[in-house]
Amino acid sequence: MRRFVVMTLAALLGAAAMMGLRATSVSAHGEIAQEGFVRMEAVGWWDVKFSKTSLAQNENLDLSGTAQILETWPSNMSDGSPKICYFTVVEPGARFVLVDRKINGMPAPQSFFCSKGGVYNFSMTLRARDPGSWHVHPALAVKESGTLIGPGQYVNISSSPSGFSFPLTLLNGKTIDIEGYGTWLVLGFSAITLVLGMWWMLFWTAPGGRKRTINRLRVANELPLNQDGGPAVGVITKGDHRQCELIAGLTLVLVVGGFIWASAHYSGNIPLQVDWVTPPTPAAPATLATAEASNAIYDPNANTVQVIATVTNTSKSPVQVSAFRTGNVSFLNPLSSLPHGDYEYQIKSLSPQDPIGPGQTQQVTITLDAQVLKNLELLPLGQAQYVVAGVLELTDGQGTRNFDTIQASLNPTST
Repeated sequence: MRRFVVMTLAALLGAAAMMGLRATSVSAHGEIAQEGFVRMEAVGWWDVKFSKTSLAQNENLDLSGTAQILETWPSNMSDGSPKICYFTVVEPGARFVLVDRKINGMPAPQSFFCSKGGVYNFSMTLRARDPGSWHVHPALAVKESGTLIGPGQYVNISSSPSGFSFPLTLLNGKTIDIEGYGTWLVLGFSAITLVLGMWWMLFWTAPGGRKRTINRLRVANELPLNQDGGPAVGVITKGDHRQCELIAGLTLVLVVGGFIWASAHYSGNIPLQVDWVTPPTPAAPATLATAEASNAIYDPNANTVQVIATVTNTSKSPVQVSAFRTGNVSFLNPLSSLPHGDYEYQIKSLSPQDPIGPGQTQQVTITLDAQVLKNLELLPLGQAQYVVAGVLELTDGQGTRNFDTIQASLNPTST
C-alpha cells in the first residue's frame, strides 16, 4: 500500500510539472527538430516548386526542384560520405500517392547512388488521395543519416464525388484498383493470425486461467519445460504441450496453405526490384565566380547575423549576390528577380550593393534577420558547433546562376 501511495504521488508531481511547462504551437513536420548544423551543412535546396496549391482527389501535383549534397556534409553522418539516397515526400500520412519520380531527367523508382557535392534536379508527380489541407515537403533520405526535409507548403485537396481510385493495368491486361485491392484478404489473414496469437498469449497469461505463469513466474522460470518437476507441481503439463503443439500446427498449416494458395492465384508475378541507379550528371552551369566565407557574426542587440564572404568574379560580366540558402530556407536579395514564396525571406542588407566587376575580388557582407534563424532553430546558440553554412548564389545580367557552398564559424558579439 505504501509503495502504491508513493508511486501515485510521484505520478501526480510529474503531471503537475508537465502542466507548468510553456506550451508552444506545433505545425508542419518537425523539421526544426533536426539539429541546426545538420540542416545547414548537409543539403541545400533551391527552385522548389509546386505546380498547384489546390486540387481535387485523383488530380496530379508536380513537385520539382534542386537539391545539392553540400561539400560541408557533417563527418559524423554516413561516415562523412553519403552513398545511397532516396527522394521522397514528407506529409502527414498517405495523403498523396507517388506516381512518378525523375532525377536529373532519368526515371528513378527506387534508391540511387549519391555523393558529396552532387547536384540533383528532381521531379515527382503526386496524385491527391485524401481531402484536407496538408503540409507537403520534398525530402532526401540518406542511408545511415535519416531524412532531410526541404522547403514545403500547404496543399488543399477537395473531395471528389466518386472518391479516390488508383487504377493499374497488369501485364495480363486486367485492371485493378490499388486503393482497395486485396483489402479483405489482408484483413482476413491478419484476423486469423491475431486469433492464434491471442490464443497463445491468453492461454499462458490470462488472470484466473489454468496457467498462472505470471503470478508464479519464479516457479515457471526455475522449472525447464521438459523436466518431471513441471507436471509434478502443476505448472507445465503434458496437456499444455499438446495445446502449444496444436497452435503451432495450425500456424504452420496457415503459412504453408497461404503460400500454396497465393502461388496458384497470383502466378506470373515479378519479384520486387531492388536495383540502384546512378543518375546522370547534370550539365555544369557556367562558373561565374568563386566565394569563400571568412567570418559570421551574431549581434544579439541588433538581432542580426552577418555572413562575410570573399567573392572573386571570374567571368566577363558583373555578378551580384542574389540569395543565401541555408537548410530549407532562403534569404533573397530584394533587388534580385527571384520569386518569393514559403521559406523565403529577404536579406536585411547587402554591402556593397553594387555588382562585382569582371576580374574583381570583393568582400561582401550579407546581413540576415537572426529572429528568422531563431524561429527555425538554425542559429546554433548553446550548441557544440557555432557554425553557419549554406549556398551563396550569384547571378549576372543575363540571368546565369552560380552556386558556391560556404561555411564559417559563428562569433557572437556578446553572450
